[in-house]
Amino acid sequence: MQELTLAHANVFFENQLDRLLKKLTPGAKAHWGNLTPQHMVEHLTWAIDGAMERWKTPVITPADRLPQFRRFLTSNMAMRHHFQHPAMPPEGELPPLRTPSLEAAIVEYWQRWDDFNVYCAANPGMTTNHVVFGPLNEEEWRLIHFKHVVHHLSQFGVTTVEEHGLMPPPAK
Repeated sequence: MQELTLAHANVFFENQLDRLLKKLTPGAKAHWGNLTPQHMVEHLTWAIDGAMERWKTPVITPADRLPQFRRFLTSNMAMRHHFQHPAMPPEGELPPLRTPSLEAAIVEYWQRWDDFNVYCAANPGMTTNHVVFGPLNEEEWRLIHFKHVVHHLSQFGVTTVEEHGLMPPPAK
């Protein structure tokens, strides 16, 4: 299995993500799950908020399994479909929209990404909890954000995980 690097994730955020987000349309249908494009972008923004501890959730992974889960961060394995985050509404339900449009959600996403960069610069050595992977530092958060964004953009057919050097998750 190939290793995922921070440089790879940074190239994606700096040179590819804007183009991919612009390919989303409000009426696009998900290949799995029930998110709309706007819900998905708001969900990605919400995840950045979690990295900055604007909301908190307990780590659900048993401590003895965290090393195994954390190895996933630097692997080239993509995220599996249908993961149910414990702080999200139950499958089949959608959270209320927070922005008036997909375009506004994308603007908010980029504002929050900028906030994350400022947060990391102001807090060198920062570590905050991820619900599955436990305490993550800045580099690890950037890797999981990369995987998370690619996962959801592939959900809407805007890209594929393979186009970004990731291996599809195993079939259930």
